[in-house]
Amino acid sequence: MSDNIRQFDYQVVHNINDLREALANLVPQPDRHLGEFLTEDGLITEMQLQTVLKEKANNPHIRLGKLLVQMGFVSPTQVSIALGKKFGIPFVQLREFEISPEVMKLVPTDLALQYNALPLAEVDGLLILAMEDPMDWEARDIIRFHVNRMVEAVIASAQDISLTLSEYYSHQQDIEMLGEVELDLLPQREDELDSDELARLVEQKPIVRMINSLLQQAVMRAASDINIRPEKDRVNVYFRIDGKLQFVRSLNRQMLLPLVTRIKVIGQMDIAEHHLPQDGHARMKRGANEVDLRLSIIPTVSGESVVIRILDTEVGLKPLTAIGFDARELRILRDLVNRSFGIFLVTGPTGSGKSTTLYSVLNELKKKGPHIITVEDPVEYHMDGVEQIQVMNTRLRHILRHDPDVIMVGEIRDMETARIANKAALTGHTVLSTLHTNDAASSITRLLDMGIEPYLLSATMLGGMAQRLIRLNCKHCARPVRADADILEELGLAADETFYQGEGCPSCNNSGYHGRVAVCELLPVTNRIRRLITAGVDAQTIKQAAVDEGMVTLTEHALQLARQGKTSLEEVYAIRLE
Repeated sequence: MSDNIRQFDYQVVHNINDLREALANLVPQPDRHLGEFLTEDGLITEMQLQTVLKEKANNPHIRLGKLLVQMGFVSPTQVSIALGKKFGIPFVQLREFEISPEVMKLVPTDLALQYNALPLAEVDGLLILAMEDPMDWEARDIIRFHVNRMVEAVIASAQDISLTLSEYYSHQQDIEMLGEVELDLLPQREDELDSDELARLVEQKPIVRMINSLLQQAVMRAASDINIRPEKDRVNVYFRIDGKLQFVRSLNRQMLLPLVTRIKVIGQMDIAEHHLPQDGHARMKRGANEVDLRLSIIPTVSGESVVIRILDTEVGLKPLTAIGFDARELRILRDLVNRSFGIFLVTGPTGSGKSTTLYSVLNELKKKGPHIITVEDPVEYHMDGVEQIQVMNTRLRHILRHDPDVIMVGEIRDMETARIANKAALTGHTVLSTLHTNDAASSITRLLDMGIEPYLLSATMLGGMAQRLIRLNCKHCARPVRADADILEELGLAADETFYQGEGCPSCNNSGYHGRVAVCELLPVTNRIRRLITAGVDAQTIKQAAVDEGMVTLTEHALQLARQGKTSLEEVYAIRLE
């Protein structure tokens, strides 16, 4: 799927002159549906539209455009252009649009970041705002009130708005903060101020704005973590985006103590403790959506280091169709998890998307109304209609007395949990859980190693799935590349095969990648594999039997994406198992 903007009669705005013309001439077509514009312009097929409409019926709370993007049928830009045509609102290509610094100053930093609204220009007495959703009337009214002038909204991609805001306001905010906070009065060490004085310091507006700005920018850029790392002469801030750390900015070293203390305040931690690790939890609003924050602070020789894990339900909770499974795998997975009893396991290292997959499975299962209980440490995403238990002293055997149909265990870590999970499956429950193994077959042998009798496991095991998250090439800058000879040899590929890789551009923050998708190997337990489990054979024998029966290995799944140009060969090489 190409993300190049087609030249329809609908005009894409590149500069102020285009903007004036589009505002004067565009006519809305409210009676036509979004899918009509996309099929008419050849961006999706009628079959794809019917597929997404069926998914929409099962997930009425998710917008059609978002589902189309999640299922990989179109890009966010293509959806935005189609919406612009429907509502008669111009689409602005921000990478080419020159914005005056004086116009940027018209909207307060906090409001621009909170609503992801970018001031573009003043046209005929109107302040033109670039927004992902120009129909967000509440945001428009709040901005209009604060700037004391009439506003009009146009459409731009959320990512482009976020990047432009980050580039401008990060620099501007440093200037404002350094001007408002007297750095020479800030303490150099933790013991220079008592708790009351420190608490008053961190309530200063510049400190509060800095933390709020970092959180809002990280959420807008779909970061999973914020790292605040002290160095000898500065403090570096990083966002983890698509699984990789990206440098964001450096701060004055003297800002470390008030910033860390402010984070302790919002996480309800002890601001007087500087020598022991601390964990906390907070929640922030993003429009109508709530984002959970898990906070971790540890002392280092350079000062206290902070990591903020961002759990955004809008990003993390996805329908199964949006995770990246092909039609065959999706059919098998749905068949396995809809059984009336048994164990299904998802395996992989930390950060491989195991929890996201299990939450997606639960989201699908709960539509049938079963009693679902989860035991997690900690609970990552709160789900309506599911009883979620934060693991403390709760034992799985107590859950079995609470009449569940489906039980999700965050992770099977020990012999006791493994045995009770298997007992639950034997007594008519569906059990979903995760393990830390490299491949799908090893999930079976790991349970055997934990003490489950082979004949019992063969009766309850539904299947196992090994999963990784692989980065996708940026659609704006992906180009054919000559693959490294060693990688080709290692993967057993011909030298004349063509592969693609992103060169790096503003759209992907010069990383060459944008977004991630799951690659997996899905091993359903068939009658042949049940006999192998009963016989207690090794993981390699089970894996070979699964391949013989049609299982696509994780490496081969990743290679399929690389051959389609969706990811690079380097990404395949990084997650290979064979």
